[in-house]
Parts: sequence; C-alpha cells; structure tokens
Amino acid sequence: MQAGIREVKNRFSEYLRRVKQGEILLITERNVPVAKLIPVQRDEQLPVLTLVEQGIASWSRGKPQGIAAPPAVRGATSIGSLVAEDRR
Repeated sequence: MQAGIREVKNRFSEYLRRVKQGEILLITERNVPVAKLIPVQRDEQLPVLTLVEQGIASWSRGKPQGIAAPPAVRGATSIGSLVAEDRR
C-alpha cells in the first residue's frame, strides 16, 4: 500500500494497524517514495541491541547522556551562532 505523508499523519493508527497485520506501507512526498514502514518480526532485534551483543556499543537502556567533553567548534563563538549562520 502507498500513502502520502499528510495522509499517514492524519490516519496513522489505521495504517499502523494494517502494518501490524503484515502489510508494507510506502510513504511518499509529492509522489516520490521517502520511507517504508514494515512489520517487525517477533524474533527480530533492534539494531542497537545487535551492536551491544557484538561489543561495539554499550547501552544501559536509558536515554543517551551525551559526552563528557563536547567537541571544540573552531571559528565560531557558540553552537547558537552556527545554527543562526546555517539558517541564513
């Protein structure tokens, strides 16, 4: 099945019910596919859990805490100034 973003937003519960029943939803923006919503298999793991099992990542099942020392931004006085510059 296929639907536009606005349609999916307005009737999300209905589309989610259909995906749970096994259908695949192709979400479009101006008739261009942008996303696919597919049902999750019962035994399928979240990607982050796979990374944890492989020892690549660690997760205590809470919200990310960020890093102790944020990276230095060269040539700008603040993150706010970067955002303002990007909006121009």
